[in-house]
Amino acid sequence: MEGMLTFRLLTPRKEVVSCSCDAVDLWAKDDEKGCGGGSVGIRPGHVRAVVALAEDGLLKVISAGKIVFAAKVRGGFARIEGGAVTVLTPSAEVTTEN
Repeated sequence: MEGMLTFRLLTPRKEVVSCSCDAVDLWAKDDEKGCGGGSVGIRPGHVRAVVALAEDGLLKVISAGKIVFAAKVRGGFARIEGGAVTVLTPSAEVTTEN
């Protein structure tokens, strides 16, 4: 869909969620020790990137201005490319699901 993102959250055991959304917000780590970092907002048209995720970072999937899915992830990476955001993490604890 134009103006939408495709979001997937994957762990080694399963695909946790796959959906279309307006935006994804995640917490990136700043250095190799996981110190620092900050929130990264991803919207349609975002530049291609690979983002290292913070340990115990929160990610939010937003549609129509509301959080439709949220999870706490234990590190990993987010790949942003061509209107798709794929998060690979060792584990994810779902905190909000619609």
